Amino acid sequence: MSFYREKLLKRRLSNFLLQPIMQTRIGAYCISLSFLFAGLIAGIVYVHLGKLFGFIIEMTDAPEEVQTIILSYLSSIQTWVYLTLGAYILIVLAISIWYTHRMVGPMVAFKRHFEALQQGNFAHRTNLRKNDAFHEAAMELNKATELLGQRFGDKK
Repeated sequence: MSFYREKLLKRRLSNFLLQPIMQTRIGAYCISLSFLFAGLIAGIVYVHLGKLFGFIIEMTDAPEEVQTIILSYLSSIQTWVYLTLGAYILIVLAISIWYTHRMVGPMVAFKRHFEALQQGNFAHRTNLRKNDAFHEAAMELNKATELLGQRFGDKK
């Protein structure tokens, strides 16, 4: 990979991970809750399938053969469960990073706006992207800045 491609990839990741610790923590919370839920569901399914398989094995004339068939069926499902779980984790991380980016991005814009106000720049405005959170707050901040500019005079 060339130096410029590496730099571009790193730049793209840093654009999404504005506050990496907070953003990945939210993703970890989502995954932890999902694991807890999946564990509870797996426990319920395990108990009830165990009872069902026990009943089926008791009702047959060849319990060892039936048990072998059931175990081979369950082992074939296991691979798909692990693949699905891995895909789920990646999707949850991607969505949590994307969603938190839409919340953290405006905070960066607000910080720049406040820094401009501290320097006496009343012409500065906060413009958020279409899907960002806090549009109402940005509009109110822009109105307040406009009023301050009218009262104290615009400096650029």
